[in-house]
Amino acid sequence: MTTLETHASTWAEAIVATLEREFPTAMHHTSTNADDCTVRPRELHPSFYGCFDWHSSVHMQYSGALLNKVLGPESPISLAALLDDRLSPQTLTIEYNYLLEHPGYEMPYGRAWLLQLASVRPTEAMDKLVELTAQHCHGWLGSLNQPVRHGMHSNTAFNLFLILEAAEKIGLDSLASSVRGAAVRLFGNDRDYPLDWELSGHDFLSNGLSEALLMSRVLPDFPRWFDAFLPRRSEALDFLTTIPEVLDPTDGLLAHRYGLALTRAWMLVELAEHFDASVLPRAQALAASAQPQLIDGHFMSTHWLITYALRFQLASERKPVEELR
Repeated sequence: MTTLETHASTWAEAIVATLEREFPTAMHHTSTNADDCTVRPRELHPSFYGCFDWHSSVHMQYSGALLNKVLGPESPISLAALLDDRLSPQTLTIEYNYLLEHPGYEMPYGRAWLLQLASVRPTEAMDKLVELTAQHCHGWLGSLNQPVRHGMHSNTAFNLFLILEAAEKIGLDSLASSVRGAAVRLFGNDRDYPLDWELSGHDFLSNGLSEALLMSRVLPDFPRWFDAFLPRRSEALDFLTTIPEVLDPTDGLLAHRYGLALTRAWMLVELAEHFDASVLPRAQALAASAQPQLIDGHFMSTHWLITYALRFQLASERKPVEELR
């Protein structure tokens, strides 16, 4: 039994629990007038409530869809029924109408994960949301004249990676082409990345690794670009595999550091051939440092970390997402 199969049931149960937990919540709705103040999560976003915020609900459903394939139809966990309910034509129509009225909502991070969800659970009901999100992504790409480089949700390189990966699977060729063009335009000339500048108190992403992961999917001659981008590879690996410290797990922003351990681990595995042989055990140690927070941690961790633990595990077992479809 693989590690993924070992964890699948426990992770699936945790996803159900967090998706069904409506409060606390932060849905980030911007009210435009006194009549626009109905913000009950299950009414405002009947597909994507729970898990504290919209984007976490989306990507935990993405994770749930993948785990449901691992568990199979005989699983007693109510994950499949929950996904059927949340992603019904009726609820997705409400989400579509909301995004139609709020084109900038959850751009780019939440929408990138929406495309990821559609790539692993394609349905006719999702098609309109995918088409609308692709339109909004094209608009967002057209407005990018400088990348966002901090390690938070708006990180440009990471969102371009998510959108590109999903667009290629779904067959959104125009969007994928636009992402590749934006990646080369924004990052193609980057050299001598100042890795020791990147870590800040609320990061859950390594900007440098996010950029490298994106460019590995875009550039035919990626090794040459990477040699110029991160020339002191051994020092970089020492920095990137230092386990982040979390002093207050109840602080949602400080708890991002658990996610940083997982995303670093995942991306290092994806890029392992470009580092020395120590990268895999060091990535494993990083991921293991956050493992206790996935199920038994504070809600500020349990509502989102499983997604990144899952991506790490898939990369470690060299199991492409499409194999689970």
